[in-house]
Amino acid sequence: MSNLISIIYSTCSTKKEAESLAEKALQKKLAACVNILPGALSIYEWEGRLEKNEEHLLLFKTTTALKNKLLKWLSGNHPYSLPALLASDVETSPPFKEYIEKQTDSSH
Repeated sequence: MSNLISIIYSTCSTKKEAESLAEKALQKKLAACVNILPGALSIYEWEGRLEKNEEHLLLFKTTTALKNKLLKWLSGNHPYSLPALLASDVETSPPFKEYIEKQTDSSH
C-alpha cells in the first residue's frame, strides 16, 4: 500500500486572504492541514511589468483522491484571477497518511 499524500502550493497577498482560504478548505474537508508562511518574496512578470511583492505561501495537505477536487475548488475560490496552484504527490509516514485521511473524511 502506498503512503502518498498530495501537497498543493499557492500564494495570497494578505494573511487574511490566506487564512480565509485555508479555513474554508478545512471546513469543506478538502484539506487536512494548511501551512501559511508569511514573508515570501515573489518576483515575476505580470502584464509586461516586473513585479516584486510580499506574499503568504500556502501548503495544503490532502489525500491523493481529493487533489483534483481541491484544485478545482481553489481555482474557483482563490482571490487571484490567475493563482499559482502547484500539486505534487509525496511519500509520508503511515501514521501521517492516516491523519490526513481521517481529517478529510466527511463521513465522521
